[in-house]
Amino acid sequence: MQRFRRTFLTLATIGTVLAMVTLTLSTFSGLGAAAPVAPTIATPYTVTFTETGLPNGTTWSVHVAFVGCGCDGVRKTVSSDTPTITIPITNGTYRYQVERVQGYFINVTAHGTFNVTGANVTGLAFTFQPLIPFIAEFTETGLPQHTLWTVSVKGNGHGQERALEDQTASSSGTSLNFSLPNATYHYTVANVPGSFFVGHSDKGKFFIHGVSVGPIAVSFTTPPLYTVAFNESGLPLGTNWSVRIAGIASSPGEHIAQVTSSTTSGLAFALPNGTYHYFVAQVLGFNIQSSVSGIFTLTGAGATFNVSFVSVAPGAYYAVGFQETGLANGTHWSVAVTITHTFGHSRREVQSGNTTTLFFLLQNATYRFQAHAWRAYVLTSGGSGEFAIAGSAPAVNLVTFTAIPRYSTGFNETGLANGTTWSVLVRSQSASSTPWLIHRVHFSNTTAILFNLPSGTYCYKIYAVSGYRLTTGVAAGTFTISGASPPTVTVGFSPKG
Repeated sequence: MQRFRRTFLTLATIGTVLAMVTLTLSTFSGLGAAAPVAPTIATPYTVTFTETGLPNGTTWSVHVAFVGCGCDGVRKTVSSDTPTITIPITNGTYRYQVERVQGYFINVTAHGTFNVTGANVTGLAFTFQPLIPFIAEFTETGLPQHTLWTVSVKGNGHGQERALEDQTASSSGTSLNFSLPNATYHYTVANVPGSFFVGHSDKGKFFIHGVSVGPIAVSFTTPPLYTVAFNESGLPLGTNWSVRIAGIASSPGEHIAQVTSSTTSGLAFALPNGTYHYFVAQVLGFNIQSSVSGIFTLTGAGATFNVSFVSVAPGAYYAVGFQETGLANGTHWSVAVTITHTFGHSRREVQSGNTTTLFFLLQNATYRFQAHAWRAYVLTSGGSGEFAIAGSAPAVNLVTFTAIPRYSTGFNETGLANGTTWSVLVRSQSASSTPWLIHRVHFSNTTAILFNLPSGTYCYKIYAVSGYRLTTGVAAGTFTISGASPPTVTVGFSPKG
């Protein structure tokens, strides 16, 4: 292995000051492709941001970040106490964010993207407006003393003003305040366990136009609560079981829906007077001998219910099959089966493999199922649904998969000597920009490199080649595939003189 040193110029600070940066690069001689090294970065252009509205001498900042692969291009935050910020930059696509300044806001989008394609970028101008806050006061009645309550407000502003207008505050007293700029607001009061809103005081609308507003009244009522207990028998110690209750409280007529789970023999609800339905969740391996559901009314006292579980007799299991089509031979896939009506917890079983058929052994019950396969496939039929077992096995469920289409994506080079190895990295621009996360490096000693990729948004990086510099094209950038092959990316190399 041979080690050598190479020195070239790179921009070290804002402006025109250039510093010498020495990089130590390693390469392998003999057989095999050279390890990728950082691409040559061309002489920077500039991007200029301008502001109005700030007092003279006020410091403001802009953050820019290269959108391409790796660390190519500029990624930095630059501040200034003048109306102009100029940042040296290379070819490529960038994101920018104008940072907030205390006491001011930009009431337009303060972030975005721009492209550098062989020329300086100008025209990115922003106006700061002074923040003049006013008070919006909320007061509550009806909660027990020291009960925590919460209000969220949301304004109609844009840009940085939106962040100032969207606020949430909590209090254990009878009032709370917001400091807000001029705008139209909607507010929402969070539910407080055991208490109910009177009327429609849980939400509303208010305006701030140069003066403070309030107090905005929020009315609660807190009726007495009574214990509704459920006691089970027949389950092994530690088995999770659940009960769901839904109904209407007598005062103030609010709908109540709750689920409680337990791994002991008892569970309980605290409910006000009213009429309710209850539902006991199924537990795999057990039948419920008592009523699975019922109705009851509370009028100044609690209630108790007994639930009896009985183990299913051994041998009462049935084979349930799932058969797939569309997957390549040996492709791994799976099916998850979940019993329905399990309100507070999940009873789930998974089978997986690389054969065409998967089997479960299940007892009498109603089940949901969901099939999955490797990320390069999508379900087209039979991938999810419900089935019931009642004394016999159901029919085999057919699951159909279809491969996600892929499209040829090409990179061409000119200028390299015949047989010279060069390489390209392609990766997903973000975790959600492609059907699955892609990160690939391809090598070639011909003039072309090809990738087969699904639709999505990608970034690429063309690695440097020892003894050459990039003279045409862009060393890193982005591209999108939308149901067809994208345009070929072509770059040109020249020998270093």
